[in-house]
Amino acid sequence: MLALAFLVSYPTVSFSHYDRAIAVFDFGSQYSQLIVRRIRELGYQALLHQPNQIGQIGNPSAIILSGGPRSTAEPDAPDIDFQRLMAYGVPVLGICYGMQLLNLKCGGRIHPGTTREYGPALLRPVVSDGLMAGVTDSQVWMSHSDTCERPASARVLAENQDGVPVALQWDDRTFGIQFHPEVSHSEQGGRMLANFLAMAKDPAPFEIGAFKDRLVAETREIVAGRPVVCGVSGGVDST
Repeated sequence: MLALAFLVSYPTVSFSHYDRAIAVFDFGSQYSQLIVRRIRELGYQALLHQPNQIGQIGNPSAIILSGGPRSTAEPDAPDIDFQRLMAYGVPVLGICYGMQLLNLKCGGRIHPGTTREYGPALLRPVVSDGLMAGVTDSQVWMSHSDTCERPASARVLAENQDGVPVALQWDDRTFGIQFHPEVSHSEQGGRMLANFLAMAKDPAPFEIGAFKDRLVAETREIVAGRPVVCGVSGGVDST
């Protein structure tokens, strides 16, 4: 990400507010930045946020909750304000930990695992619409130990090779998947992400030139001719 550090006394300003962006909430997954990259590769603006920033994301067109290394069974497990999340009225996708968190919020249960499932698994869609439109039996990448017990009202979208549900839909705009669609090991992960983004509410397009021009314009407005020290980091949209 492009980072600006202002080492003077005038106010700092966040560059993370873009209307109609896909808001990705980071729950500590090693793949959180990769989710943002995959969305941008599909042509949409995406921005990464922390869960405590749920009220500071402007007007998102869709929301994704990332995976993470923690268990929802832990007393201090990462959480998010579910009422605020749903108040945006946009499609929501939970990935791995994000799915488990949504399952709890939607009335399901989580069963802590004693061993970690890490590696390839077989995805078998049981529906052919929505998130699974055009998706066939294929390999996906798992990285979890806990499992979801869905509420009776939840719809199963896909199972693994053992018949265990690994993709759920709780209502017409809330989805969860127990695997990582953003990694290349998930053979049809890009299709599933594209299916989800097709549900987004008028998503903002991503084009690196326009992104750069906006940052330059905002920086000039903030700095207004005063001296500034700028630190540039590497990342998916750096120089």
